[in-house]
Amino acid sequence: MRSSELDSPVHDSGFSTPSLDRALAVLECVARQPGGINQSEIAAALGLSANFVYRAVQSLTAHGYLNRDAEKRFTLSGKLLSLSRPVVDDIPLTEAALPAMRWLSEETGEAAHLGILSDNTGLVLERVIGSAPIKFYVERGTRFPVHTSAPGKCIAAFLTEPEREALLSSLDYTAYQPWTLASRDDFERCLEKVREEGVAMDLGEHLEGHHCIGSPIRNAEGVAVAGLWITGPSVRLTGERMTELAPVLVEAGRQASAALQPGRMMAG
Repeated sequence: MRSSELDSPVHDSGFSTPSLDRALAVLECVARQPGGINQSEIAAALGLSANFVYRAVQSLTAHGYLNRDAEKRFTLSGKLLSLSRPVVDDIPLTEAALPAMRWLSEETGEAAHLGILSDNTGLVLERVIGSAPIKFYVERGTRFPVHTSAPGKCIAAFLTEPEREALLSSLDYTAYQPWTLASRDDFERCLEKVREEGVAMDLGEHLEGHHCIGSPIRNAEGVAVAGLWITGPSVRLTGERMTELAPVLVEAGRQASAALQPGRMMAG
């Protein structure tokens, strides 16, 4: 593991809370290592004493914010995610979307997912595991690139113009595969198509063999607040199959959007 992947100075909040500042730095350090990180690596990355790191990770684990595996490597648990469930017009997003997710999973047999944009990346909030014998799903709390993913594309396509401009200016357009949309111009052309069709697809643009199709969840003004999608292996969720399922994804997005706006007409 390269030191540049870990190095992060402890931020002094200026409120005379050094222990809290250091504990938050530990959390942030662990968050940057989804594959896990041990105590000595945390201490080296942050320049903290082994004794403090030991006490911090033990406390965070006891409170349920960290998980520890058999090799004593720490990862974030889902507890932080559960504390930050988005709310739209006083309605919890996950609560509103779950019925549509269950319907989508039943209609397609694939795992249905709910995600949002967070710090210019996608973030999985919830999933409903499908009925297919070989199950493909993404864990809650997983982050994903915006420009390669079905949910990232469908959310970006239905943002307000200022929001979309800020987002597109911030992306790095990393080419994970030869067919990844690796420039802003290509991505903008893709978003135009998404707005026309109401769905977005990912043909293994991030992970080869892993396909997704999604639709936006929109507020009363028609602005995307989240994305709803299914994912599966490319041999099962082919391009032709995703085209057949597009109306199902549009309907699932419509159901979830309507659930966020009870008694109100959603803009087209």
